[in-house]
Amino acid sequence: MDSWSLGFDEKDVESYAGLGAERPWTPAPASRGQRSRQELPAGGHALRVRIIADYICPWCYIGQERVERLARELPIALEPWPYELMPQLPPGGLPRELVLGRRYPRQYYERLREQARQEGIPMEVPERLYNTHLAHEAALFAEAEGKGWELHRALYRAYWAEARDIGDRDVLCRLAEECGLDAHSLDRALAEGRYREEVDRRQAWARGQGIAGVPTFIFGDGLFALVGAQEYGVFQDVARRLLARLARE
Repeated sequence: MDSWSLGFDEKDVESYAGLGAERPWTPAPASRGQRSRQELPAGGHALRVRIIADYICPWCYIGQERVERLARELPIALEPWPYELMPQLPPGGLPRELVLGRRYPRQYYERLREQARQEGIPMEVPERLYNTHLAHEAALFAEAEGKGWELHRALYRAYWAEARDIGDRDVLCRLAEECGLDAHSLDRALAEGRYREEVDRRQAWARGQGIAGVPTFIFGDGLFALVGAQEYGVFQDVARRLLARLARE
């Protein structure tokens, strides 16, 4: 069970992890004109999973792969949700060691790489940490264009496999183009701050729910919450139990 809860201005970097219990979540309404690429399957009983995460969190990257695998097995729809771990990071980011110091030993990163290998995803720990607000804005733009999941996945790969600056507009536009989106339209949307307030609103909702660590996975409209990149079997068990519960209702 692994997650991050970080603040750039904090003296200590806290590693927060825990198994969620049933609690009363209040789902935030979807914004007009925006939709997730992963729609709920037609007919039968389906379960939505809201993934509250940040692109610079390694456990979010790993956890996303696990719930993607779950979505191929069970009738669930994945809904990415923005959460900035380090909103104070400046443009261009800062060296990882300057921000985190030596709090994470070599064995910690070896474990990360091993977990990534088990999921079949590349991982090289980048030397810099970047501000991700623009990346989350770009993800909402892609969501509105029906390419949300493609860009969401590309952002993780760009950072964790290629160490690209996902806080840079030019990088984001190139990634968008690679995903079949119009780069000029995204550049204009980012320049105008078209999705800035929506990113802030979604983050405020998450923090208002007491979410302090990512990734956090909210199943259904608040039926259950898991914190951390749980083992695949945990996701599988929770989803199956909740789907069975929905089928009985």
